[in-house]
Amino acid sequence: MDMRAIYYFVNAYEERSFTAAAEKVHVVQSALSAQIRNLEDEFGTPLFERGARGVDPTPAGQRLYELSLPLLRDLASAKQEIVDLVQGKKITGALRIGLPSSICRGILGGVLREFRERYPKVDVSVVEAYHRTLTDQVQAGQLDVALAAMPQEHSGLAFHSSIRDLCVMVSGRPILGESLTPCDLTARDDLKLVVPSDRHLLGQAISTLIASGAVKPRSLMRVDGTIATMESVLASDWACLCPMTAVVNELDSKEFFIYPVVKPDLRFDLYLVRDQRRPLTPAARAFAEILERRLGEVRARWDAAVGEHEKSLQEAS
Repeated sequence: MDMRAIYYFVNAYEERSFTAAAEKVHVVQSALSAQIRNLEDEFGTPLFERGARGVDPTPAGQRLYELSLPLLRDLASAKQEIVDLVQGKKITGALRIGLPSSICRGILGGVLREFRERYPKVDVSVVEAYHRTLTDQVQAGQLDVALAAMPQEHSGLAFHSSIRDLCVMVSGRPILGESLTPCDLTARDDLKLVVPSDRHLLGQAISTLIASGAVKPRSLMRVDGTIATMESVLASDWACLCPMTAVVNELDSKEFFIYPVVKPDLRFDLYLVRDQRRPLTPAARAFAEILERRLGEVRARWDAAVGEHEKSLQEAS
């Protein structure tokens, strides 16, 4: 079998479209279709059912996809291992990383500072975007790794859990009293809330809660972007809902009041996402290790602050 044909087949399987797959691998559709037809002739069976809206894999196509992924992964791993052997212990080259805005505001500075100090010869590029955009760019080969939501099925992406982020309410005024006072959104109908649009995971969750009647804000404003969101509440009587990681550095701030949302449950998992056919480079592995450690430190810092607040309340009572 021609490995190029296998590569084309895998992309067609994941895209469910010969046209989209051809665009992704930068060939004309006729060339990709011809390679897949050659595979079908070689196996003596169709690999796809062609339709007006795209293609769907046959049972043979499904099984070939399952068998092909390890082949492509092993080939890429062999290539990366040789590159690593040539480079020795030096970590150089380019790194393309994707992060959501909450992470960029909360911890990116510290992560980049440590990474650049340890690996000064790596050319770093950072993309700040929504979760779906980040996974799409990893799948397209534009990013080496991204911190994002779980990728869609049949995306060809590998992932592992990195952090469970929490939702907090932030305001420029003591709406619920001192910072770290628990917030029950279901018990309040007087809040003027700034929330992300439905392009954001948190925005989707909040829209669902509002539609069900579980959360009933007095007024609602949609703002995308962490900086714009913070500025919109800093000097007003509005509050915003955002990930904890976006404001963890503001725990000691006198400008913001931060309230953990305890009801409803608005936790969501973030994953380190990569293309399973392309192993992480040494630079990407090093960055991911620093990022994961910093994320763990952020969560530990948050838990400690909440625990200390609860302890002080118990002692006061």
